[in-house]
Amino acid sequence: MKFRIYQLFYVAAVALLIAALCMPVTQFIEASGATALMTNFSLQQPDGSSSYVVCALGVVLIFAALVNVFGLLISFFQNFELQKRVAILSVLLLTGYYLLLLIFSLLLIEGVSLSLMVAAIFPLIALVLNVMSFLSTRRTEAKILASASGFRLRD
Repeated sequence: MKFRIYQLFYVAAVALLIAALCMPVTQFIEASGATALMTNFSLQQPDGSSSYVVCALGVVLIFAALVNVFGLLISFFQNFELQKRVAILSVLLLTGYYLLLLIFSLLLIEGVSLSLMVAAIFPLIALVLNVMSFLSTRRTEAKILASASGFRLRD
């Protein structure tokens, strides 16, 4: 069995999405110095209370990770059309994640400064990897079709 480059892209994207799920995403710093920490599932206020209004971020990341795992499993069967559709779905999900992150950040930013943490970049890298996976899948499909048409018997 031959391991292809787009399969490595899927594995790296899944690893980045799982790492992003486990780490805090943003930090809100008030003028008094108190900080609120936002993870993908909760917002921890400076007074110690937690709010779970941002759990949609975590749900989108989990779904994106599952879609990438599905894309990895499909890639073993070389179903190129389905692979390309899965890569497009993952790109749309990760774009939606950043739209949700922007919306939640704008809603929560009243009178505080926003500091993005390292985990906020991981889904962006996974998005780029999914685009590269899509392009690599197209290239591999074209190579296979070109080599298959070269050996065709002519009438």
